[in-house]
Amino acid sequence: MSMSADPVIAVLAAAALLALVAGLALWRLRIRFVVELSGGRAHARSGRPPPDFLSGCEDVARRHGINSGRIIGVRDGASVRLQFSRAIPQRSHQAFRNVWTPPPPNGGPPGGMRASG
Repeated sequence: MSMSADPVIAVLAAAALLALVAGLALWRLRIRFVVELSGGRAHARSGRPPPDFLSGCEDVARRHGINSGRIIGVRDGASVRLQFSRAIPQRSHQAFRNVWTPPPPNGGPPGGMRASG
């Protein structure tokens, strides 16, 4: 290997590392909240999920016998998509999605024009 190739490899390695760090940072920006299920209780580990969602998660966890796990709210365009840890069985995912009611866009009243009068 020639001596002139060493700086090229160093620059490529630095660029790859920078791209990895930037990708991880962008992924972290997409995460809106993390709900931790532990001992039959749900608490927000990070972010601010709607309070009704936390109580709904506790109800679903109790009905399905789930003692631990994580639910992650990931921004997906204009909406939030729920992701589940492996500790949460696949058969219960839909029940958690059913208690998820995303906050209205721009903080406006939910339900559109009919709800506003």
